[in-house]
Amino acid sequence: MSQTPPTALRVFIVRHAHAVWAMPGTRDFDRPLDDRGREEAARLAATLTVNGFDPDLIFCSNARRCIETLAILLERDTSRPRIVHSDALYASGYKAYLDAIGSVHDDAVQSIMIIGHNPMVEETAHALFEHDASAYEEALGMGFPTAGLLILDCPEKGEGAVNGTARFVGLLSPVDA
Repeated sequence: MSQTPPTALRVFIVRHAHAVWAMPGTRDFDRPLDDRGREEAARLAATLTVNGFDPDLIFCSNARRCIETLAILLERDTSRPRIVHSDALYASGYKAYLDAIGSVHDDAVQSIMIIGHNPMVEETAHALFEHDASAYEEALGMGFPTAGLLILDCPEKGEGAVNGTARFVGLLSPVDA
């Protein structure tokens, strides 16, 4: 019987909830959540609460739709995690997501959440599952839904967390909540 390797870091990757389409004169960065998105984020918040998913640290894109998603998630969260806002999660591609994950060395941090955008969340998952293509296919074969929550475990922290050996734990969509 094989044992599952220990988990050094649990990673929750969240795609922001559904947002309004860009209106003339409005930057993509400033798009707010729509009614559907607020409902999706509330369902995700309930899922986090019911399952006891309380990240110690949250990295969140500074885009309005991510900030609004985070605000709804925090309404039910009593743990008050440390929050790091980042322009890079909006503008710098998936490597910024890997950099955020790889920056965690603190033994007190057992889990993190990243709230960001597609296609970067999918590209980040692909990189984290690099050595297990079937895990990526199982996780995201149908795409990453808005307000989706990908849960994975990394056997190491720091740079070792992003070496492509993450283990798939689950993918939840707002429909599942």
